[in-house]
Amino acid sequence: MAHADEAALQRLLPLLRQLREIKGLREMKPGIFYMKGSAFIHFHDEAGALVADLKKAGGSGFDRYPVDTPPGQRKLVDDAKRRAGRSDED
Repeated sequence: MAHADEAALQRLLPLLRQLREIKGLREMKPGIFYMKGSAFIHFHDEAGALVADLKKAGGSGFDRYPVDTPPGQRKLVDDAKRRAGRSDED
């Protein structure tokens, strides 16, 4: 499945700004974030519905988040901050 293109990501600019503020995250390409050299968050457009994949807390695989609504976006940001903070402890 292909990553969301720049047009799709335009719908998520406020969310992307919040993610860019998380300590330790690096945006390698628009909407593709890495932590400590490995993929951490990226986005997909599934038939018009935007979703984000966030690396699982254990580091194996990704959890999927619907991000078309403010509650979905808040959940992603909260979980990303929590998981990035745990990564700082490693």
